[in-house]
Amino acid sequence: MKRIPVWLLPLALAVVQLAVWPGVPLLLDDRLSGLAVATGVTLTLVVAGALLWRRSSPLTVLAIVVVAITVGTFGVPQDALLTISLADLIVLFGVAVLRPARLTFGVTAGVIAWQSVLIVVATADTDPEYPFEIAMVVVVYATVVAFGRARRRWHRERAEAAVRLAEAEDRRAQAADTERHRLARELHDVTAHHLTSIVVIASAAQRLGDTRPDLVAEARDFAARTGRETLDALHRLVALLRLPDERPGPAALRLAELAEGFRLLGQQVTVRTDPGELPSPATEAAVGITREALTNTLRYAPGSAVRIELTAVPGGTELIVDDDGARAEGVADLGSGRGVAGMRERATALGGTLTAGPRAGGGWRVRALLPQAGAVAAVRRRWRPGAEHVIDFFVLGLVLLLPVGSLLVDDDPDVDQASLPLLLLLVLAHAAPLVWRRRRPWGVLAVVAATSWAWPALIVADLVAPSLGWVMLTGLSAETAAVYAVARYGRRPGLSGLSIPAALVPMALATGATLALDPGPDDAGVPLAAVIVIMAIVTGIPFGLTVTAAWLAGYLARRRHTRVLTQEYDAVAASTFHAIAAAGAERARVAAGLREAVLRDTERVATAAADGDLDQVLESARAALDAMRGLLNGLREEPDANRDAQGRDPQPTTAALPGLADRWRGGGRQVHLDIRGAGRKLPADVDLSAFRVLELLLAGDTGPVAVWADLTGDPLRLAVRPMPPDEGGEVSAGLRARLAAVGGSMGTAADGQPEILLPAPHPDGTRPVEATADEEVASSPSA
Repeated sequence: MKRIPVWLLPLALAVVQLAVWPGVPLLLDDRLSGLAVATGVTLTLVVAGALLWRRSSPLTVLAIVVVAITVGTFGVPQDALLTISLADLIVLFGVAVLRPARLTFGVTAGVIAWQSVLIVVATADTDPEYPFEIAMVVVVYATVVAFGRARRRWHRERAEAAVRLAEAEDRRAQAADTERHRLARELHDVTAHHLTSIVVIASAAQRLGDTRPDLVAEARDFAARTGRETLDALHRLVALLRLPDERPGPAALRLAELAEGFRLLGQQVTVRTDPGELPSPATEAAVGITREALTNTLRYAPGSAVRIELTAVPGGTELIVDDDGARAEGVADLGSGRGVAGMRERATALGGTLTAGPRAGGGWRVRALLPQAGAVAAVRRRWRPGAEHVIDFFVLGLVLLLPVGSLLVDDDPDVDQASLPLLLLLVLAHAAPLVWRRRRPWGVLAVVAATSWAWPALIVADLVAPSLGWVMLTGLSAETAAVYAVARYGRRPGLSGLSIPAALVPMALATGATLALDPGPDDAGVPLAAVIVIMAIVTGIPFGLTVTAAWLAGYLARRRHTRVLTQEYDAVAASTFHAIAAAGAERARVAAGLREAVLRDTERVATAAADGDLDQVLESARAALDAMRGLLNGLREEPDANRDAQGRDPQPTTAALPGLADRWRGGGRQVHLDIRGAGRKLPADVDLSAFRVLELLLAGDTGPVAVWADLTGDPLRLAVRPMPPDEGGEVSAGLRARLAAVGGSMGTAADGQPEILLPAPHPDGTRPVEATADEEVASSPSA
């Protein structure tokens, strides 16, 4: 999202103000006081200049604007500075966006009080319209603050999305390392001690066999038993490594697939499910808990009967995993002690509970209660007044302003004390549904369209004078607002265009009928139906243009909003997918290594022990142990020079760009890096995005490349020459996702080639100082 330049709005206000006053009066040769002109021009320039700092110091700017408007009220003709007087609304909007709610409300109350006093002092009395003016001030300021708070929430949600993306990127970067370390612990627990024991005992039996022949038989028995146990454990581990981590689909189907996978490992698993369709988070939690429970059963009670039950209960969904077997003697412990804790974390993350322990009749039970998403949502959706409610009532007020004001002010003789309440009630019934326009836009449109027929019905019933049809025309903005709401908030955006004829046809016919029921002298002898059609066409053409524009505005606003959210979601999903893929690749590599070497040699241990060949037992056990150590060494590789003392990759920020270039140079690639403004403090999401963008572009090719990064200004400018080829569109997709998360964009550099622009406002609102030669960091081209 590109931000509007901070100078554009003050410049526009100043130009319009000086053109309207004193520009127009001077062109018309009106005599103006030189002091008044000087005062007005000075105040205009002061206010416009102060607005340049409205984002960094809104409270200070508001104080300057208040003083300037107060001086202008007495130093220039009344309403002469009307345009520049809008500055207090602009700054108040900034206060609502940038400052906490309590401070914003206090400042708003102070500004309203100032305006109330200023109106009295400026007019030197309190005329009968004073309460109405104060009410308008309150409504306008409250609405501006509501729009500002809504904008603040939007910014907060974008910042949270950037944090989620940064966390996903961090998981992606660490996924392979994390999986390697976890698998190293599993492999060590499964086999290292057992294979080492076989080697030690077989070696001792060989050395002492002449004096202790009984040791040879014991060593053979131990090798055969331990070899078989190790081989079974490895087979189970390989099978578990090949189980899918996450699969789409309903909970019943995924649990059935999971159970089938464990049946292949010898477990007797039955599944019973009847909870209906679960939300995705509950499905993921249920499948994850079940997988961990089955794994524990496979470890500690292999071959036992296991029952899985997923049932709907009051308040949520209950998952029970029971097994009938006690822990088998001599079964190797494959786990790390985190199984139950991990299952409990999955349940509590959704607001649920989990218990695990021995069953009364023997065996083990895991029971999880996952709350209904609807119940949680109902608590979260408890009604609380917010900025959107103020905006909705403001829209309602705008729609009611013209018809209600016309009825109260107009001196139409047909508007008497008896019919006025009915007319006001009719106008209110036509517009009031707009309060629900966000939640039920189609329903609101239907009610608004239906109530438009109340006018001709009441005229026919002789309850409203036919000459009051003009009041209906003043309230047609309700249809316009309803069409906008359908395009902006309707469930099916592709069908929102139907709201145009849905609003236009009833409105045009109802308006035509209303106007036709008040015939003029020219309508004598013309059929009523013909008059209705003519009036419908006359009123329908301009109204059709209005509702079409409203639909287009709502559709474009929705499209922009959806595009931002989709890009953020896609970026997080892509990083998560890469993290899962990286972990899966590590599991596949480990499984392949186990099958190719360790399993083969471990199987030879058991076979040789059964044949009584102690020499072959020792040889095969040593070969299996060497293969296992090699696999473990590959998993526990030493940290390279680019990692910190804890063995972690450096933080992906612009400060790590030299290390990124060095890493590519270490692979034999020519990389030239030029950084301007190194060391500048940047927002965390922008700092991360700059690194990830360049990392993505460097990974797209293997030839010589020049990287240029200008960190001195706003926006940051990044470029890679040449740009990597992108036949499959992966690079473009990655760039779009990354740029969308922080409001970046693609631009064109001075050489005509593309460059990446990332927003980087300075903390105090001023422009960053251009980097000096000493601050510029440039690495020479590699050989």
